[in-house]
Amino acid sequence: MRHQTPPILVPTLLAAFVSAAPALGAPASAVTAFCRKNPTVDFPIRVLRGTEIRLPDRLTAAGVTNWRCMHGRAYICADGAAGSSCWKMDPSREPTKDIRETCEENPGQDFVAMAVIGNSASTWRCEGPAATIIKTVPLDERGFMKAAWLPLFDAHGKLADPDQLGVDPR
Repeated sequence: MRHQTPPILVPTLLAAFVSAAPALGAPASAVTAFCRKNPTVDFPIRVLRGTEIRLPDRLTAAGVTNWRCMHGRAYICADGAAGSSCWKMDPSREPTKDIRETCEENPGQDFVAMAVIGNSASTWRCEGPAATIIKTVPLDERGFMKAAWLPLFDAHGKLADPDQLGVDPR
């Protein structure tokens, strides 16, 4: 025989569940819970394997494309025009083979294209045929651009303002 909840208890149980649910919404709650259980995950999609955890619609509508976990906290990022803001960066201050070849083929070029730079934390120019760093962006301890990532919640527990997300500063 199947047990049924008495009809009078259904509204009471529903009210208790709704009041216990975090005010931040299901998507933000799921991301936060995932990061508490998985304190450091650079690429959550690789861990989830078929389980979808979405960000709040307000953030995705504003261009937030990625999230990850660091120290048990969720961080969000919006890819910029180059499409690499949310990538892990190469901290090397040595030019890659592609950057060197670009400078050898285009001596004096003012700026090496982002397509050539790839995930270098530095931007490059060519002084004659030699590659020279223009600027290097600060990376966090996991190798991501600090300016491109923002905690999902601020220090007061308020959902991040997507307008404060940095873009690729390179």
